[in-house]
Amino acid sequence: MAERYFWPNPNSESQVPAAQIAELSGDEARHLIRVMRQKSGDVVTLFDGHGCEYRAEITNTRKDRVELRIFETRRVDTESQRQVTIAVSLPKGDRQKWLVEKLTELGCRCLIPLWTERGVVQPTVQVIERLRRQVIEATKQCNRSELMQISPVQTVVECVSGYVSGVANDGKMVGWIAHPHSDGEFGQHDLASVMQTALPKNVLVLIGPEGGFTHQEVEQAVTLGLQPLDLGPRILRVETAAMVLTAILSARV
Repeated sequence: MAERYFWPNPNSESQVPAAQIAELSGDEARHLIRVMRQKSGDVVTLFDGHGCEYRAEITNTRKDRVELRIFETRRVDTESQRQVTIAVSLPKGDRQKWLVEKLTELGCRCLIPLWTERGVVQPTVQVIERLRRQVIEATKQCNRSELMQISPVQTVVECVSGYVSGVANDGKMVGWIAHPHSDGEFGQHDLASVMQTALPKNVLVLIGPEGGFTHQEVEQAVTLGLQPLDLGPRILRVETAAMVLTAILSARV
């Protein structure tokens, strides 16, 4: 398979006709020229993150820019049928990259960084932009057709209320908030019950920091319609819980 490069189609979600000239710049151009050592006449595959791929011939390379002629365009779909949104209190350091990489591979539709009372990482604008760049790299590697979206940071209330409002026109949704070893105040579900639940197209899961959600945050989520979820007798790390739930929910039909 030809090397894939991300090309942010300037026409957004519209398919580009053959014979159009595309241009790569920045990291993508430098990777093509300096790492892959590709040159004029080589054929590569571009993808726009909206479900289109383009076969293109390199026509000109400069220091940090590459021009290509598109000669074939096609729609592709390697996405999961279910739209899984994972809202998570980000872990530290390299664990963020691992989280983004694995959720991208598993087909998560959207990752929402949560601001929580016990969070150990403040998801700044710079952090969010770095995560988005990592999504592109993971998408190139795993042959995914669309980019996993990275939302701006949100509180629990903003996340749940905004999500419920956003899917209102698309039918039903279901959601859980990971809350291990609950005292039963809010009721409780486990993975077995999730496996037996009839799932709609849209699914939301909230995963807290290492110290867990506060009582108030769980109460807010439950009041807005989420169900508490216990993942078992062992405490899973943030990224492990996110990966497990994405895999289970994406695989359900």
